[in-house]
Amino acid sequence: MPFTRLLLTTTLCAVLGAIAGRQTRPVVMETVVAASTKPVISPTQAAASFQAKPPPFTSSTASMEWVWLQMEKGDTTAAERFFRKDAGLTDEQRLSLARELVQNGRRMDPRVLARIVMSLPRGDESDRLLWRLVSDWCSYDAEDALRFIEVLPADRLNTAGILVNSAFGLADLPVERLLAFAATLNDKGRAYLVEGLVGFADQVGSWRNTSAILAKLNVQPDKAAISAEWFLGRNLGEIDPQAIESQIAAETDPVRRDKLLSGYAQTLESIDPERSIALEAQTTDSAGNVRERVEFWLSIDRAAALAWLQSEAARQLMDRTARVELLRTYQLEATP
Repeated sequence: MPFTRLLLTTTLCAVLGAIAGRQTRPVVMETVVAASTKPVISPTQAAASFQAKPPPFTSSTASMEWVWLQMEKGDTTAAERFFRKDAGLTDEQRLSLARELVQNGRRMDPRVLARIVMSLPRGDESDRLLWRLVSDWCSYDAEDALRFIEVLPADRLNTAGILVNSAFGLADLPVERLLAFAATLNDKGRAYLVEGLVGFADQVGSWRNTSAILAKLNVQPDKAAISAEWFLGRNLGEIDPQAIESQIAAETDPVRRDKLLSGYAQTLESIDPERSIALEAQTTDSAGNVRERVEFWLSIDRAAALAWLQSEAARQLMDRTARVELLRTYQLEATP
């Protein structure tokens, strides 16, 4: 009997406790259940769910203002939403907005810009936007830019627009890094890369780094690329005349030597026209180029150029017919 009573008492307490619990804790229980069943949302998903939809396109200026406003709120990819199909922009409008974005590229993530530019229909203007983008990108973060450049499709990678324009920044990369990249290019691409490296040689901080790269690149000449030797003569003539004169003296290939001489002559045509003409006269087919140098001299210092035209040096270095024609232009007669 005591056992039965204990059981009944215990059972009754349990029932009453359950009833009391149900009456006094309904909100807490519902809250706990709701919290336990709510899906976990990552910060990325949360940000995506609140991405603002771009306004209808009225002008590039108005769209840019909206982009800057969104970026101030931390929405770094806002510009991309104008280039989705559901934004409804025409190709011309997309191109116009992309042009504004690239012009203000330093305010944006370059990879966002790259995705935008690569989404445009292929054409001359979209290509130029891509070239401008990589040129600017390479100037402040060459390694990051190169990681983008080296995965471009081959028909966009092996072009003068990409490789010449990016060379200014790429020249500062370690020699082995740039050589590894050059190995992935075709012959035309390597010729363009060399053209760019040499073309910017007078502007980059270290000619030693550039020359080390050039020394290890086995580049075949390409008709579409401007001669690397011509650029080398021009730019090395500005930063290290002794070095280029030594290289000209050591060059045994007559074609390469002509290009070195002509490039070096270009460097000197404003500061030492007579020396420039003398260098050009050493090339294999000098007549036309010598005349061009003299005509340039006439345009900047007519009196000095005319005096030279009547000198013994002019008679020795210049084609007689060309010399007579130039003198007669200025009502002067050539001496025998």
